[in-house]
Amino acid sequence: MHTSTDKNQAEKLLRGLEDGRMDASEATQLAQDLDPVLVFAILRYLREVYPASNPAAGAVLERVVALTSSWPEIVATSQSGEQDPVSQWFTSEYSFGDFRGRGSEMLDLIVDKLES
Repeated sequence: MHTSTDKNQAEKLLRGLEDGRMDASEATQLAQDLDPVLVFAILRYLREVYPASNPAAGAVLERVVALTSSWPEIVATSQSGEQDPVSQWFTSEYSFGDFRGRGSEMLDLIVDKLES
């Protein structure tokens, strides 16, 4: 696994999971190359913005399940990212739900912090 902080790749994964423009195989390839902090942020963002209690969230959550099924190690990767100081900083300063419809801005903040 690589640890890319490429914001374009992270945004491609986020948008692909949100709108269904990629299959689980492509999502897995993107996720495997991303920094664990970005994997954690994307999954957490999707869980908070598309809660299971919202019937409209079904398709998004199905794609997330397909990703985790095709790459079981994503759970460990996400947990590793959650423990990173950058994730700790983000979750102490922001709420993922506050970025509803603004996932790109969230990724900008996180990538800037990772690269500083």
